[in-house]
Amino acid sequence: MANPLYGSNKFDAALHSQKYIDNKMAYYSFVWDNLALRPAAESLDAKTDTGWTMVDGEIVESLWDGDGAAASMVLPSAKKGSLCVFRFSAQADGAASITFTTASSEYFEKGTLTIPVTDLGDKHSGARRAVYLQRWVESVATAGGGIITSGAAANELVIASTASNNQTHIGAELAFFCEDKGLWKLGFLGSELGSGAINATFTIS
Repeated sequence: MANPLYGSNKFDAALHSQKYIDNKMAYYSFVWDNLALRPAAESLDAKTDTGWTMVDGEIVESLWDGDGAAASMVLPSAKKGSLCVFRFSAQADGAASITFTTASSEYFEKGTLTIPVTDLGDKHSGARRAVYLQRWVESVATAGGGIITSGAAANELVIASTASNNQTHIGAELAFFCEDKGLWKLGFLGSELGSGAINATFTIS
């Protein structure tokens, strides 16, 4: 006899877990009320300069400003449903770079990310919108922005804290979500400084 609950079982399997559902909804809405906040003392500028391994289920409000050392962050293990967020809580325009590297044998999803540029500054918060790494290859840069490409074996995100005009003003956010084991999705909500031009280095490789 066929399993009368086959459809229900398949649906339950697709949902995976409550954590997966909660974190996926948070990722696509950029609402982080289900995450824990990293202690302020652990996210100071000097602490970020030395880098650390980010934690699944945690949002960081970092005071990194790019004036000192280049910062090197490591993502946690990419397990289905994992989510972590990095928020720039200082004006990151000191020219140094911040790097986010995946764990060994893990990668960012292959695809493209199109960052918009409004040239409205950070005070027009209603004009800000999150953008996501798409699995398909975008060919047209919309909203005055640019296309960032992630290759098949990309394991490193590098952002330079370019002076005067950039997307890493106070309130910019990076969200890392795992849909498939070993692969990270990337979402970015820019906060414009000056013209809001995309940072001189913003690469996924």
